[in-house]
Amino acid sequence: MTSDSKSVKGSCPYCGVGCGIVMEIKDNRVVKVSGDKTHPTNFGRLCTKGNTCGQAIAESGRMDRAHMRSTRGQDQLPVSVDKAISETARRLKTIIERDGPDAVSFYVSGQMSLEAQYLANKLAKGFIRTKHIESNSRLCMASAGSGYKLSLGSDGPPGSYQDFDKADLFFVIGANMADCHPILFLRMMDRVKQGARLIVVDPRRSATADKASLFLQVRPGTDLALLNGLLHLIVKNGHTDPAFVAEFTDGWEQMPDFLAEYSPEKVSEITGIPASDIIKAAEMIGTSPEVMSCWTMGLNQSTHGTWNTNAICNLHLAMGKICRPGSGPFSLTGQPNAMGGREMGYMGPGLPGQRSTLVEADRAFTEELWKIPHGSLRAEAGAGTVSMFEEMAAGSIKACWIICTNPVASVANRDNVIRALKSAELVVTQDAYLDTETNIYADILLPGALWAEGDSVMINSERNMTLTPKAIDPPGEALPDWLIIARVACEMGYADAFDYASSAEIFERSNRHGTRRPAMTSEGQAMSG
Repeated sequence: MTSDSKSVKGSCPYCGVGCGIVMEIKDNRVVKVSGDKTHPTNFGRLCTKGNTCGQAIAESGRMDRAHMRSTRGQDQLPVSVDKAISETARRLKTIIERDGPDAVSFYVSGQMSLEAQYLANKLAKGFIRTKHIESNSRLCMASAGSGYKLSLGSDGPPGSYQDFDKADLFFVIGANMADCHPILFLRMMDRVKQGARLIVVDPRRSATADKASLFLQVRPGTDLALLNGLLHLIVKNGHTDPAFVAEFTDGWEQMPDFLAEYSPEKVSEITGIPASDIIKAAEMIGTSPEVMSCWTMGLNQSTHGTWNTNAICNLHLAMGKICRPGSGPFSLTGQPNAMGGREMGYMGPGLPGQRSTLVEADRAFTEELWKIPHGSLRAEAGAGTVSMFEEMAAGSIKACWIICTNPVASVANRDNVIRALKSAELVVTQDAYLDTETNIYADILLPGALWAEGDSVMINSERNMTLTPKAIDPPGEALPDWLIIARVACEMGYADAFDYASSAEIFERSNRHGTRRPAMTSEGQAMSG
């Protein structure tokens, strides 16, 4: 490289695997991306998206200036970012003073940095005091998070990528890892070549299924019956760990009667899978010393997604194959920092550090840390993404601040989202690109920097943190998301709590919340039907 070139290590901005990358920079451009051979996630491997992730930064279409319109129907005209930030703060304050905090909503993203996620949640719940903050992770990972909490007491996957190197059997259900998580798929196949077996459950014969030792072609929407049927057989075959169950779980006494309804013949009728294959799968799972289960949207995006995760956890708890090398229920996240957002509590009643507004001690801890009066945090939460847009369409939510996501393109029932944005008095979008389906409906557009244009931290599926230092300058007046949120908060009158000088300072503050590791027992049942 020439004297005006440099290389910077960071984290791939695509799926939640969190591969390490090395960016080669020349003349304020990312000219090449390669895998970081020293990173413990990928050891130099990258998928096609990772290898080409630098191209999206330099391509046209970036929002390099703020835009505003004074009234609906007018064109969005370029303005200075200072003016747009001031106007955002002024209009939000006006709506809050007139209609109350629940007239304001936030819709944020698993693609935001840890620091931006922390500030958005802090501003919404601690200072504006609205219950309406949702994330696009609600559409993909909320059920996995809720299932972990229901089963294990905390939304923390109890495993790591190192388990891929020690598992004797992989149970992949509702995930096409070959196409969607290729680096982990390659790591899994390395272990399969060493003798591990692979069971794949999917309605389609995917590229992952082509590599399976046993492929179970399940009827869509019947995964829960299959999971309960597998546990029925594991119990019948004597492949449980009674000592582990007795010491670390609650509710097991309810399971035998519940599972009795899930005979192989009944499950076959429900799922369309031959009873002989169900029996074979249960035998493979029960007799394998170490079992790793992997799943993603095929289970999560379901009307009973939480119960799907709960059922997978039940399998591992019943066998005692959890929290040891090579075994455990391991959900795969789809966005680069969706796990970070879950740690920061940006969905529903969440608070940073795996805490909840529904728990009095958690509220008190966070109020003291944020230096806000006792009772500031509300012991309630909104009803979810879809409900939030329904309330907006009905007129009870007057303002929506959308950060780093495109709900018109991604939220179910597009017409309902459009109707909501048209009904809202104020729509603020914060994005790195100008022409998106959602930006059309915005009154104020704030220009965000991309992942390589500011210092940030991302947390991957195994809860490993990777620092991505600033590699290049953002275009025009674009700013990192955390800085835009902090500046709006300061202009709303919260300067004492949001006057951060750097993302490193935010990270240090957020780190004071600590992080709770998953517990093997919880206040609820560790196992349930």
